[in-house]
Amino acid sequence: MRSFGLIGAVLLLAACDGAGKSNDTSSGLDAGAACDISPAACDEDGDGYKPSEDDCDDSDSSVNPGEVETCNGRDDNCDGAVDEGVGSAWYQDFDEDGYGNTAAAQIACEQPDGYVAIDGDCDDAQPRSFPGNVEVCDDIDNNCDGAVDEGVTTNFYADSDADNYGDATSLVQVCEAPVGYVTDNTDCDDSTSRAYPGNAEVCDTIDNDCDGRVDEGVTTLYYADVDGDGYGDILVPDDACSLPTGYSENALDCDDLAAAVNPAATELCNAIDDNCDGVIDEASAADALTWYVDADADTYGSVSASVVQCYQPAGYVLDATDCDDGRFETNPGATEFCNGFDDNCDTRTDEDSAADALSWYADTDADAFGDVGALDVECYQPAGYVADSTDCDDRDATSFPGGIEVCDGADNDCNGLVDDAPTDGTTFYADDDTDGFGDPLDWVSECALPSGYVDNDYDCNDTNGSEPVVADAIYGSSAGTGTLAAPYSSLQDAIDDASECVVALEGTYSESIDLSGKSIDVWGVMGAEYTAIDPSLSVCSTSNPTACAAAVEISSGSGAAPTLHGFTIEGGTGSATSAVTTETCADSSSSHGGSNSCSVTTYTYCGGGIAISGDDPILEDVIVYNNELPLADQASTGDYTQVWLSSYGGGICVVDGNVSLDNVWVINNYADAGGGIFVSGSAILSVAHTQISENDASDGGGLFVSEAAINLTNSVLACNSATTDGGGIFTESSANIDGENIVVYGNESAITGTARGADLWLASATGFQWINSIVENDIATSMVYGTGSATLQYNNVYNDNYSGSTYGGALAAGSGSISMGGNFVRSACDGNARNDDWTLDATSGALDAGNPAAAYSDVDGTDNDMGAYGGPGGSW
Repeated sequence: MRSFGLIGAVLLLAACDGAGKSNDTSSGLDAGAACDISPAACDEDGDGYKPSEDDCDDSDSSVNPGEVETCNGRDDNCDGAVDEGVGSAWYQDFDEDGYGNTAAAQIACEQPDGYVAIDGDCDDAQPRSFPGNVEVCDDIDNNCDGAVDEGVTTNFYADSDADNYGDATSLVQVCEAPVGYVTDNTDCDDSTSRAYPGNAEVCDTIDNDCDGRVDEGVTTLYYADVDGDGYGDILVPDDACSLPTGYSENALDCDDLAAAVNPAATELCNAIDDNCDGVIDEASAADALTWYVDADADTYGSVSASVVQCYQPAGYVLDATDCDDGRFETNPGATEFCNGFDDNCDTRTDEDSAADALSWYADTDADAFGDVGALDVECYQPAGYVADSTDCDDRDATSFPGGIEVCDGADNDCNGLVDDAPTDGTTFYADDDTDGFGDPLDWVSECALPSGYVDNDYDCNDTNGSEPVVADAIYGSSAGTGTLAAPYSSLQDAIDDASECVVALEGTYSESIDLSGKSIDVWGVMGAEYTAIDPSLSVCSTSNPTACAAAVEISSGSGAAPTLHGFTIEGGTGSATSAVTTETCADSSSSHGGSNSCSVTTYTYCGGGIAISGDDPILEDVIVYNNELPLADQASTGDYTQVWLSSYGGGICVVDGNVSLDNVWVINNYADAGGGIFVSGSAILSVAHTQISENDASDGGGLFVSEAAINLTNSVLACNSATTDGGGIFTESSANIDGENIVVYGNESAITGTARGADLWLASATGFQWINSIVENDIATSMVYGTGSATLQYNNVYNDNYSGSTYGGALAAGSGSISMGGNFVRSACDGNARNDDWTLDATSGALDAGNPAAAYSDVDGTDNDMGAYGGPGGSW
């Protein structure tokens, strides 16, 4: 601010004075005109300050250099600054905790954004840190007193040995326990987890329980063992945790300077108490001697009286071999004679060393012939010895002069030759045509295979090297020649090529075969378990009626007599024939236009496994399994046209012919009529040792017989089912059935309607004979018999439905019959015939209960056992 003198100020004031003052006229100018001419020299607002005196607003008397600056948004004191030094102090509050940073302040009349009136925040980046806040344990100075976590930390102590007890000298004060620290500080040794308060004291040179004492009360007293014999000196003890070197756990040694003297030592006759028992050279000393009385003074003592001492007593000797101390002539040094005395005391009387003994030869094999090399000289003939010495092998009772020669690698007849002309040799068959197959009619019995022979009898003509023809499903070839070296792969090719016989080696022949009217022998030589004919055909329906075929066709009608044995036959669906006839339509379709006559094509399927018509085959060792024929059906194929299906004999179908079955299993087959076997026309079927089980049909689950004759012996008819009639057997028209030693078990027919005959439905039979058989556990009425004559004898019929059976015609209960169940070892009827065992249980009442006549006796000569395994043919 500019400075003026007092006079100048007064003059200027006078010059600028306006109203109320007279103008200085002497100058010729008025005051107003002077302010206009020189405004800086005037004081317009009358505040005593002119613009020339730094009044920065001469229009406002409250603004001049002499004013006090106030917070009003003006420069009250005209110092060029607005509101300087008159506002309030404000502090930056970055963390918005209500306290500002003292170092970040500004003066302002109004509170700026982000500023507060209170300072003192010690950490404006941390909202948990401000004056007056409560201190918590978080590594932050919460109350801004310059100390972090004061008064809120916890004392933790290092636990180096992880025993949960800490070392008091290793304190840290922190909020949370560091790894390896605990709150306890009572560990006396933090270098081992075996030392902490309360631990059990053990002997380990450590203060385990931290009581200031080491191994108190747990040491063991040991004793010095100077001589190292394992026994200590009671006079030199020592307390220790474990056995010190040179010490023993016991104090039993009586001389710790002599290793050979201790309680385990052996007492010897040496004037020393070796075993520390307090006795010297006692009778139990190891080298004490046994002295024996010598009453006859022959220098040999008797074992009957003895003493044990270290030194010899009078009248005793060390020898104890005198066997008679009252006979001077008897002692081990005497000569033996055959006199009834044991002269030499060798415990034998008159032994072979006797001066007058005789010679005998060992007969070890007890064949009455002695071994010249096994001489025994004795007074009398010893057991197992003979006077003869001509046996050639006294180890073999079958070898002696005049013995019977057998295959055993021995000279049985002692003629110097081994296995010559044996009576038990192996049968070998001549192979004259060298085709690898033997002639069953030309054989020898030898111990080893002779030249020109083979061990099989498969040849049907040993003069013709081309027979038999060989098929091999595994190793054969379509280019084969039918020899053993080059077999056919196709069984049909072998049949076509054969004149007399076919040998089929093991494997599955995936084809249908036709014996084509040949009277040949077709043999699965490894048996039915290993050889199969399985074409795996699809079952026909009305939509594919011509796709079915039998697995085996024997239907030439020529009376051929082939033999088929050793096969499992499966996967067949029936040999089909068809005929077209005019029939009443099987439906009421309006398309018939009022006429009910249809052209019907009837397909008839016969024999899923084996179809037989007009031939006389023999079936042996055959399993007919899992063959399925079509269901009976009728279906329209158009206006006035229909297809009808019917099926017969799921396993075997016989239409005429004389057929023999022996050891045949017919199981798990299906057809509309005769699930197992269907027999019709003038056929004669002979069945022996055969099981017909687990087959299904509408009628005749096991057997369906129409007009034909069937003879059953020693066979099983079990677990078959029919949805209508005859679960076991169904007959129609005239039929003859003879059954001897048969099991009929668990067959099932329909259970509603007229009695259905679960086991037997004989609605019409010319003759029926049932002997020595068992009928048990049927489902639905057991047996239904219509007209004709029948013979029932010595049968066991037992089940809940027996009383419901219907006997018509001449059928009667039968003589010799019984009724009791629980006959068989195992009768499961579970779909797997191999799970069943039809032999009689040991408690069965059917044992020996059959016809007692000798003609019916079992093979062991006892009375006939009812069931499949009784009678003359019961062994199978």
